[in-house]
Amino acid sequence: MLYCVTFSIMVTHNQGGILKHFMKCVIVVCFIVCVTELYGARPFATDDAGTVEQGVHELEFGCDFWSEDAVIGLGFKHGLTERMDLGVGFAYIIEPDEENGFEGAELGVKFALIPNLFSASLTSTFGDAAYTLNGIVTRNLGPLEIDGNLGYEATGISGEEGTIIYALAVIFNAEQFAFGVEGAGDKDGLRSWLMGGRYAILEGFAVDAGISGEFEDDAVSTLVAGIHYEF
Repeated sequence: MLYCVTFSIMVTHNQGGILKHFMKCVIVVCFIVCVTELYGARPFATDDAGTVEQGVHELEFGCDFWSEDAVIGLGFKHGLTERMDLGVGFAYIIEPDEENGFEGAELGVKFALIPNLFSASLTSTFGDAAYTLNGIVTRNLGPLEIDGNLGYEATGISGEEGTIIYALAVIFNAEQFAFGVEGAGDKDGLRSWLMGGRYAILEGFAVDAGISGEFEDDAVSTLVAGIHYEF
């Protein structure tokens, strides 16, 4: 139900071009769902300290869309050991037309130093020297989950300094439902926020939806939706 409500909000605020972007997303979603199964920890970007169980696969698909832009993404993770997983992901820009096409694929690895409490991850883009090193802490207080990230993002450009990045998410888990908020930033201050939730339709299969934006006066909000699957 949450998935449908979010789409309805987007259509209600249609300004002419939004509906076209939405329909493109729907077509791509339907196509991918038909050819593969998907899973992930969306809609939150803040990572948690857990790793994918050994021998288990996770797939996630997401679509982010707003007034003049639309992007879809697909990610895959595999549990290598009880403490380590490996993931790969890519994004495809639908709109604007001048940027249409695939972005660089990312490769990431996460290792649980203290299982379900403290982990570290490293991600990088294929063919690019830039990388992100992230420390991840998760604390559960009953149904409340608190995830904190603190890391360093390197530009990969000689002579150009990287930046400290951080994120915090507070998520309330209630059986099949999960709702939460998150904020993220860098050394210059808070940059973005997200409010959303997910609903587990079946064991290992869920849909999600939310709205995100930036901490700027003229920032445009983004609607996000996705599908999660594990096997």
